[in-house]
Amino acid sequence: MFNVNGLLCSVALMPAPVPGGEAERVALNAAFHYFRWDAVGAARQHQAHLLVVVMPFGNDAATPITVMSLYSKLVCACLADDNALGIYTSGTVFAPDFYQDMCNALRHGELPIMAWIFIGVYYLLDEDGSNAYTIGLEQFNKMELEILASRHEPNELFTFLCGICDYLIANDVTLYDGETIGFSEDEKLAITRSPRVAGVAEETLKIAY
Repeated sequence: MFNVNGLLCSVALMPAPVPGGEAERVALNAAFHYFRWDAVGAARQHQAHLLVVVMPFGNDAATPITVMSLYSKLVCACLADDNALGIYTSGTVFAPDFYQDMCNALRHGELPIMAWIFIGVYYLLDEDGSNAYTIGLEQFNKMELEILASRHEPNELFTFLCGICDYLIANDVTLYDGETIGFSEDEKLAITRSPRVAGVAEETLKIAY
């Protein structure tokens, strides 16, 4: 363990696969990611894993952004190893090069939303429209989001949710049931809270987009 500006950090080697086939199960979520890759194949190959932890320790001023930024820097350092197969975080398994590329945003004072928040997109065979959901907002003390039966294309849902997540995290904004949100004065998209349809949270905020 070591301390970085009041944040307690740990990078521990676990000389065995993630127990119970958990990594393989979580890797299945990558099939719903806009940038798909063989996450299941990578998860099946792993024989050991690193457990990376960053937590406030005597630093009450540490924000979730500060904690996650340091976490991402540590993870990227670990992913520099040629043997790294993937990073299990935010409810999925990301490819090493994808995660590192996204985290380059930190060098420019931007947030690596696509590394911090998993955005899944999918269709239902018996319904019209496309759907999307997030995993990862809870680590910023925000409710997860969903868009259901949208007339927009999956790439539009992905871009829209990236923008919303960036806005919520960067400005520490909390959305509530019954409010509206939009990227212009004229755009007022209704927000409702209800049990999740996809993802891992018990309840999510649905945006009518």
